[in-house]
Amino acid sequence: MSSKHLGTSLIGCFAITRSPLRFVLVAAFLALAACASQNVSPPTTIEKPVDKSEVARMYATVLENVHKMYLDEIPVEELALSGLAGLSKLEPGAIVKRKEDRVDLQINGTSVGFVAAAPRNDSDGWASAIEDLIKSGRKASTKLAKAEIENIYKVTIDAILVDLDRYTRYDGKQAGLRNRESREGFGGIGVSIVGHDQGVRVKAVSSDLPASRAGIVAGDIIVNIDGMPLRGLSLRRIVRLLRGPLSKPVQVTVQRENQSAPIDLLISRTRIIPTTVFYQARDRYAYLKVTGFNQDTTTELSENVQKAVREFGGALDGIVIDLRGNPGGLLDQAVSAADLFLQTGRISTTRGRHPDSLQLFDASEGEIAQDIPLVLLVNGASASASEVLAAALQDHGRAVLIGSNSFGKGTVQTVIRLPNEGELILTWARLHSPLGFDLNRIGVVPAFCTSGAKDIATVLKRSLGNPAPRAQIAASHAMTNKTRATAGKECPWQPQEGDDVDIAVAKRILEKPDLYKHALGHSAPTAGS
Repeated sequence: MSSKHLGTSLIGCFAITRSPLRFVLVAAFLALAACASQNVSPPTTIEKPVDKSEVARMYATVLENVHKMYLDEIPVEELALSGLAGLSKLEPGAIVKRKEDRVDLQINGTSVGFVAAAPRNDSDGWASAIEDLIKSGRKASTKLAKAEIENIYKVTIDAILVDLDRYTRYDGKQAGLRNRESREGFGGIGVSIVGHDQGVRVKAVSSDLPASRAGIVAGDIIVNIDGMPLRGLSLRRIVRLLRGPLSKPVQVTVQRENQSAPIDLLISRTRIIPTTVFYQARDRYAYLKVTGFNQDTTTELSENVQKAVREFGGALDGIVIDLRGNPGGLLDQAVSAADLFLQTGRISTTRGRHPDSLQLFDASEGEIAQDIPLVLLVNGASASASEVLAAALQDHGRAVLIGSNSFGKGTVQTVIRLPNEGELILTWARLHSPLGFDLNRIGVVPAFCTSGAKDIATVLKRSLGNPAPRAQIAASHAMTNKTRATAGKECPWQPQEGDDVDIAVAKRILEKPDLYKHALGHSAPTAGS
């Protein structure tokens, strides 16, 4: 997989706007979902006949994909009965009973409907059974009758997924929309806004985007959108009004300081992809804060690294990439970001029960920052895609890691677009570092542990005298449960007070080439060493 070129989307072979099924890393804190790509054909999403109702297609899609793709095989019948039990969240008197060859729905002890039990792994049959029993329940229960179908989807699908892992989940229509905006961008005008009693105040305007080209400046008060006064509306509602289809312009009315008459502007929306990489030139090193991994992250990272190289010339001691608090994002972007700093070798491997879950990600030739020292900062809130990047560069001896143990979110999810425009986010594979480490629960262990430290001297003293925890683990490639538990406790995350010790240690290491070389060898064990 190559990512050395600039200016292109690195989503890979799966169309970001069309594919109903995507491979993802769900952020540990459920803030992002993420696509992964590889030059292989994706698993076929289960397509249901168009003559079936949306309700039947919803449940058939969920049941079939969980049964076929989840890490562990679970019978469709078991999933369906669990889902029906979820009706009790809306109607406490609802009970589902399996009786020989039929399934009975009771409300307050009275049978209100029954259906013939479908074959054990017949997703279509069980989907129809769920639909029929929901219809019966809504006829018999006022609570179920008043419930919107989206609420019924929520309680029943949540019940289907309740005993699976913490990252598998159902997101309804609105949540699904927000997920896709996080991954793919959204139609907007390019402003940052804050609340104001008349509407919203423009905090910042992105250059060379529709708002700036239309003449909007920081400090403007947006008081009206498409003829609707904004006074009294929530910030969330106003954001939704500003966003919309790319082909549809939005009319905004702004009130500008020292100008009595309001200004009406018709602005064409464009695709807005949130910035995830922020660059600062500090002393003799480049500081890059990476807040997540969306479809532009690798391009942003590459551009900023090259900018730093140009600006510093020969005076660049090194690059610090700050992944602290980064919850993850697109797997393919984590892989391509690692590829920026590697010449050859394995970047990551995914493995699961489904045959297509086995994917091998390898580096391609061409490194953008060759021979430039590299330091990564991680903590307990660095998760998912950020752990893929950190593990790859550490295992290859390309970067020194500083901070505390990362979150340990080492699973891959698929995103299945559902008939109601919601999403089923389903765990289907586990992540492994280049040396074969399972990232789940352990995460990455830094070479320089700053947990609880208040100064540089403390960190250097306790870290340089002993091999890194990861080096100790590498001595035995097959980790026991006891080894795993020990590794996960080596450097727990503790919020720092006062000065940023992580940055201070990074600066010290970059200032002293011999220390950096020692630290690099110290943090980069080879398999079997």
